[in-house]
Amino acid sequence: MNIKAFLNTISSNTRTLPIVIIYVTEGCNLKCVTCSYRQALPGELSFEEIENLAGTLAQYGLKHIVYSGGEPLLRRDFPEICKVFAEYGVKQTLLTNGLLLEKRIDDIKQYFTEIIVSVDGANPDTHNKIRGVNSFEIILRGIAKTLASENRPEVSIRTVLQKQNFRELEGLIELTKHTGINRISFLAADVSSDAYGRDTRGAVEDESRIALNPAEIIELRTIIDLLAVKYEKEFASGLISESPGKLHHIADYYDALISGGSMPFPKNLCNAPMVSAVITSTGDIHPCFFLPSFGNIRKSSFSELINTPSIMDTRKQVKKMKPVRCKECVCTLYTSPKNALLDRF
Repeated sequence: MNIKAFLNTISSNTRTLPIVIIYVTEGCNLKCVTCSYRQALPGELSFEEIENLAGTLAQYGLKHIVYSGGEPLLRRDFPEICKVFAEYGVKQTLLTNGLLLEKRIDDIKQYFTEIIVSVDGANPDTHNKIRGVNSFEIILRGIAKTLASENRPEVSIRTVLQKQNFRELEGLIELTKHTGINRISFLAADVSSDAYGRDTRGAVEDESRIALNPAEIIELRTIIDLLAVKYEKEFASGLISESPGKLHHIADYYDALISGGSMPFPKNLCNAPMVSAVITSTGDIHPCFFLPSFGNIRKSSFSELINTPSIMDTRKQVKKMKPVRCKECVCTLYTSPKNALLDRF
């Protein structure tokens, strides 16, 4: 039982930090329309700094490390980083664009419970247009090699549904089924926050080229309703992570996004700042992907950062879902008090 984690979920004070998302680099080898990460930042965390961080996080009860970015597989020392966290016995998940998966899977597969690959189209034309690089076939080869490996982790794909690909919902489900991928999940496109490098590197494509218009939203709802019948078993089994109702929330999100404030965003449930943190490649620590930093691990000790007045106030506000960014969020995290008590991270 994890009493400290349970207490996290019912207060604004953090006693333990079970989940950490870390950007080992903010460099990326793709040019996605919804993301501004391109080159690695100067002065990114060294291996030695990450090694020391792993020890500190272990002292704070780390259970699950998630690698994000940028593209984590661009780090030459990435297997060594994974090994460090493996020595502390934590669960490890990789979020990757998959472009280097074929080359690097043999060096990293033993460390992961799950590898989540971003796939934004059911065919090369759509995926490559969104991702900005001819990458579709390379990514599928990497997925196939991973799936064929002995003692492999689970392999999932994640798709950001937007104007250019929402009509390929069925094709993406079929791709998942026919390749033996363990599951597929869907998100709406975040176009309004400072996440994904936009705070330092500029905006992404104009919202009108990403968000669905009213006619397209109606079309998406029709597609979802048809798929709910056709893929009833796949929804029930968890091959498709979201229920039809949750897929309709994506349509609700786009309705609200283009309404100019006349329609509410779908209700979110999230307690990410109570059970997790995001650490960037230069050491900034955030409550989640979308909320502002509350310090830097290079400038202050972890014990000083974890319960500053500003982050404790943020937790109070998030509990009440007051921040605008929380109301508009496309990627929430929620751990119930019961699951926290049972150490399910």
